[in-house]
Amino acid sequence: MKLKISSNDIRWWFWLVTLAFIIAALLGWTPAYIIVIAISAIQVVFFLVQEKSFSAYPVQIRIVYFVWTLFGLWPGVGFFMYILLLLGTIMVTFFGRCLIAQGLKYMPWNRERQIKLN
Repeated sequence: MKLKISSNDIRWWFWLVTLAFIIAALLGWTPAYIIVIAISAIQVVFFLVQEKSFSAYPVQIRIVYFVWTLFGLWPGVGFFMYILLLLGTIMVTFFGRCLIAQGLKYMPWNRERQIKLN
């Protein structure tokens, strides 16, 4: 895998800031969970405005990620969910690989169209 840093792209900064707050949450700073959820919600809105459709692939990815962040509020499951989010966010931020994107490609509503990743 090749390291991919795109410091001139706001989408990359969204992931980097999210990554920092996931780490803070896992290290015990509880308000970081809410900040991660808020950043994820902002990403949904940002991409919805940019793409103008809930069915747009980048919007779908952010919606799934946002829903996963909400599991962080579930006692007993939150920590483990954020470990998964940590690993996934590292992959997106530094290597441009996204498991959510890979999974969404195979959903019935996405099978018949060209996928554009952001």
